[in-house]
Amino acid sequence: MQLSGKRLLFLGGADIQVPAIKKAQELGAWVITCDYLPDNPGHKVSNEYHNVSTTDKEKVLSLAETLKIDGISAYASDPAALTAAYVSEKMGLPGNSYAAVAELADKVTFRKLQARLGIPSPRLIETADPEMVLQEVKNFRHGAIIKPVDTSGSKGIYRILPGETETEVLLKINDALSFSRVKKVVLEEFLKRKDFLMSGDFMIDKGKIVFYCFGDVHFNDAITGLVPRSISLPASNQNPEFFARVIADLQKMLDALHIRTGVFNCDVIEDEEGRAVVIDIGARNGGNLFNDIISLHTGEDLIGQTILQTLGYPVSIRQPQSHKGYFAHNVIHSMADGIFKAVIFHPEIEKCIFYRMINVKEGDPVKRFIHSGNRLGLVLLKFESFGQMHRMLGNIYEYVRVEVAAQARLID
Repeated sequence: MQLSGKRLLFLGGADIQVPAIKKAQELGAWVITCDYLPDNPGHKVSNEYHNVSTTDKEKVLSLAETLKIDGISAYASDPAALTAAYVSEKMGLPGNSYAAVAELADKVTFRKLQARLGIPSPRLIETADPEMVLQEVKNFRHGAIIKPVDTSGSKGIYRILPGETETEVLLKINDALSFSRVKKVVLEEFLKRKDFLMSGDFMIDKGKIVFYCFGDVHFNDAITGLVPRSISLPASNQNPEFFARVIADLQKMLDALHIRTGVFNCDVIEDEEGRAVVIDIGARNGGNLFNDIISLHTGEDLIGQTILQTLGYPVSIRQPQSHKGYFAHNVIHSMADGIFKAVIFHPEIEKCIFYRMINVKEGDPVKRFIHSGNRLGLVLLKFESFGQMHRMLGNIYEYVRVEVAAQARLID
């Protein structure tokens, strides 16, 4: 289906948004991008660029009205999701209500929604008081996760372990508070899981979930263990009954919020009690080219269907009954601060790479991978088997090595 010049506003122009921008253009849309970073690669391929911050709702609305857009997308961007909902609601474009997206985005209201609907969830406390955190964390058997109430990209998130000293906990609290615009954090019970955290995307059409795909999340386990570095497809958990519970709980939340359309990203675990626990929902497609590997793995063009839906066209997508191979994305990242020298791929994993994107060059300063903003690039991989995939991803630092030189210090 050709979109015959429909005007689509993309919030952002990051490298991971480029495939979706190109797909929209292939379908015939006139793609406009905006953010406050004019050198972002998406602006070089879009039809039109405007220097407007994606989180400034009123300025984006003014731009959208001036440009007479037909749709607005926060593809792969958490911070832009609220803006997209605000603009679509104000202009009567395809999308969901601002109130519904805000309830999902706020970690406190999201947990309250789960509790109201009887859906399993971790216990959570919101506070601006470090002393309250010190007291409340003692009530969590396996410790807690502390995070800013308004974070994205794993910024300011820490695991608080049972038995940590007050000094250690206070350092984590203060750093988490520094990443919050409103200077508040949430303290969330840490739930032990049986296996991997799973992340997936699901599409809603006419209020019903019509497609979903979940994979295993692999973390930066040699650094903090809290920042995702890879997602592999398919998920290790292939229990149909488990996913039936996940989808049923997601559908309950969508119904309660009157959400009718869109692609959402979701994290879920099976906890030690065997419960299916939805950890998080984001009102946007998954990042790090996740939809690219979903499309290859399932045979369904999720990116193309997203574009059509965003512009109000009917979608045609089916829930896959089988998969078409073993795929993963892997974020290229540094173990330490320093000066970038090179990325070295082991010959065995080199054979599995079919797409690579390295955003740094020799001599550039790089940061330790403690949040997603320190990503240096990524690769997409296709493996011969599930076993090969997990062997390599489970030992990734043996297969992908980022060489970094120590940064020279000035001496007075």
